[in-house]
Amino acid sequence: MSNVVDVIREFTEADNAIRTVFPKVDPILVVRLIFDQKAKRDNIYTLEVILKPDQNTQEIRERVIKVTGMAPGFYLQGTKMVVSHILNLNLLKHINDLDFVVSIKGSPYSAGGSSDF
Repeated sequence: MSNVVDVIREFTEADNAIRTVFPKVDPILVVRLIFDQKAKRDNIYTLEVILKPDQNTQEIRERVIKVTGMAPGFYLQGTKMVVSHILNLNLLKHINDLDFVVSIKGSPYSAGGSSDF
């Protein structure tokens, strides 16, 4: 890469790949996880997962606890789930591929509780 045009072209290719593999995920979250993986870090993220209406939230809660060890909170009549846990690209892909998931946002967990959403 020798100039800005090359960087933009490469970025566009990467962005297209991210949106193809993780269609339900905010691309910024995927990029953060790529940097974490390159740095060999396991960071905690707070996820906001939008769910299709009329899901069995108790079943989903048990599934999340089994996989992550953390209990999620449900809001907006069970269509929004928030949970903080260690996250990597493989787990994010698993969540992305669940049929009852509509969209996923996330931000690094902070003790103050602030997030990007």
